[in-house]
Amino acid sequence: YWATFLLCWVLCPILIEYESAGDFTVLSRLYSSLRRKAAWRGGYLVLGVSMVICFSIGGDIGLRAWCIAASNAWGLLLSTVLMGYGLVAVPRHLWHLASPREQLSALYCMAVTMDEARSSTQFELEDVISEARTEIASRSCRHWQSELERAFDVLQLTLEECVLVNCELTNGARGLRAGGHGCGGVSCGGADSSRLESLGELRRAMKQAATEARRAACRWNELVRCCLLHEDLEEQMYPSALELAASWQGSWMRTICHWHPVRACWHGFVRLWLGTLRPRVLPAAGALCGVLSAVIVLGQLTMLSNTWSLSSLPFKEGHGFWFTQGLCMLPLSYMVCAAYWSIFRLKIAGWYGLYSDHSSDTSSLLWCASILGRLAAPLCYHFLLLVRVEHTALQDMMDQMKVVPVLGSSINEVLPMLVGLFCLCNLLNVHSRFVSLCGWDMLEVEWLSLVSSVDTKHLLLEGRRLIERERQKRSEDRGGLLDMHERGEASRATVPLRWQIAALIEDGTLPVDWNAASPP
Repeated sequence: YWATFLLCWVLCPILIEYESAGDFTVLSRLYSSLRRKAAWRGGYLVLGVSMVICFSIGGDIGLRAWCIAASNAWGLLLSTVLMGYGLVAVPRHLWHLASPREQLSALYCMAVTMDEARSSTQFELEDVISEARTEIASRSCRHWQSELERAFDVLQLTLEECVLVNCELTNGARGLRAGGHGCGGVSCGGADSSRLESLGELRRAMKQAATEARRAACRWNELVRCCLLHEDLEEQMYPSALELAASWQGSWMRTICHWHPVRACWHGFVRLWLGTLRPRVLPAAGALCGVLSAVIVLGQLTMLSNTWSLSSLPFKEGHGFWFTQGLCMLPLSYMVCAAYWSIFRLKIAGWYGLYSDHSSDTSSLLWCASILGRLAAPLCYHFLLLVRVEHTALQDMMDQMKVVPVLGSSINEVLPMLVGLFCLCNLLNVHSRFVSLCGWDMLEVEWLSLVSSVDTKHLLLEGRRLIERERQKRSEDRGGLLDMHERGEASRATVPLRWQIAALIEDGTLPVDWNAASPP
């Protein structure tokens, strides 16, 4: 517990800032990460002083009890909000997912916004690349100290990485813009110390711009993939065995796809799932999740009842070790999925987002790991209170906080009852209306709830046009790859960059996540 506590509350926040720092040495990056966390350190200091005062007044309450109580209260508050959203969002998502037409209406509207965001991040990346090239060009004007020379070398490597990312994202279709506005707020010139600091800020801005451009491209590719899938389902067009085999990634998967029986069986299963099972299984799964959500909410509302509690009924009698473990796994797994639903689907520009195909950046993975670690112990402890199972090892450790006033005992009984209120707000779309009213669309995790009745027809037409353009481009890319394989290696010099990259990935020479890592 304490190792996870230190990892989530101390180490991960420092590593997140360390990853995004633009300094050129390990010590300077570590110092920058600590400096950027000065506000948090100040908050920890105030909290520590408050605890010392409470110790002198409260008597025998120890530091361990206060740390457990504070961490549990924070995790319980966050898990209550997340479960209040996820217990409604998971069944609703599964139910809507069975209707391709309804999904397409939302995806087309989102395509317009995501395409604009993708273009904007690419232009910002080109601007900061232009500014970095200007800085590096000034290197030949005079002789610098060895420390500055090393900084220029590292900046040059980061520039090359960002140029490669820009070429891959734009498919080599356009060059860098001249006369860009720069990354903003990065000063140039001055003494060596200030020049080194400005180069560090420039490198940080370049890394951030490259990360944001990659995130926007991943969001766009994911949306296009969903649109193409639902369009094919709407028209009852299912992938062929060759297309399914080509989509398999990994060396052993490519070996298996050469076996005709395996390829035929997998193709038959996919057709059965997409054509017959999917429209029936997804609504049934949504209804089952809805029942589980209702049971959990009723269990939360009856936690304070001493005579009857819906969530504790299966555990009033002993059922043996393995059967009891099975009874625990189903509701606990669903509670965890409902609480983590928003975290996995949330994508905040400039901060956080998880993406498929190994495209998530290091900072997002660290932030996600810290949040999941902070929620694990409070969520499990709350589940034990919910089912009224006593005398476990986790309870013996967590019960140390009961001597802490307010945070130690009463908050564990009262706060979870608010899950029902949050679920009701989500059912009535209060959350979506509040997010739209405040202009916080980046905090919305469901595409369907972002669809507005204002100018929907125009957005649908524009979004359909963008998706059709992407479909044509991907068809041309696929045809170009086939043509390149037929013409041989001699023609690679005249083939567009995106075709060469796709061919290298398909051959296994280049990994799928070749550009997923953040620039060094």
